[in-house]
Amino acid sequence: MLSALANTDHVKQTSMFLAMLVLPLALGCSKEQIEQALETAKSKSKAMTTSAVESVEEQLPESGEITLNLQPDPIVISNAEIELISIGDGRPNVVQITTYAPETSSRSYPMVLLHGTTNTATTANLAGEKVRCDFYYQQSAASPIAMTKSGEALTVVFQPSNPTNNALTATFGMISLRGSDDSMIQIHGGHLLAVIREETN
Repeated sequence: MLSALANTDHVKQTSMFLAMLVLPLALGCSKEQIEQALETAKSKSKAMTTSAVESVEEQLPESGEITLNLQPDPIVISNAEIELISIGDGRPNVVQITTYAPETSSRSYPMVLLHGTTNTATTANLAGEKVRCDFYYQQSAASPIAMTKSGEALTVVFQPSNPTNNALTATFGMISLRGSDDSMIQIHGGHLLAVIREETN
């Protein structure tokens, strides 16, 4: 996914290369030929840019995803949504990231809930921010619910640039979770792509 995002940099470099290529060729050309060459270069650059953007969008999961670096194998959850809940009365807003629809009773597993607070006004403006979150994880319907220990929080680092207008990417570090049966789960970091849900007031 991240390698696909790098295609946009390649397109910029290609556009500059095309422009530099046209100028030397233009030295022995008429004004009309120069203009035609420039238009051809612009068209090729635009087509390549469109192709790169479409390639990125094709590789982005439509429903988002979260990767948890567990041992011995990472777990990928193919769904993740983020919303910002406005509390009002001067209190911080609530950031909530879920791998399930909170308003429905049906659940798919593994299941993750991240819950934190921020003074940021909109979800999109979380880009580049760090938010300390409580972390809840349940492997299956029969598994205990594991969560951050009292007084601890997981720092979610939102990336400064977004892959699309309706999604945010973020990374997080190592955290120990305590299960409701007193078991311990160690998560060795991870990353997420969360689809932005409509702000809730």
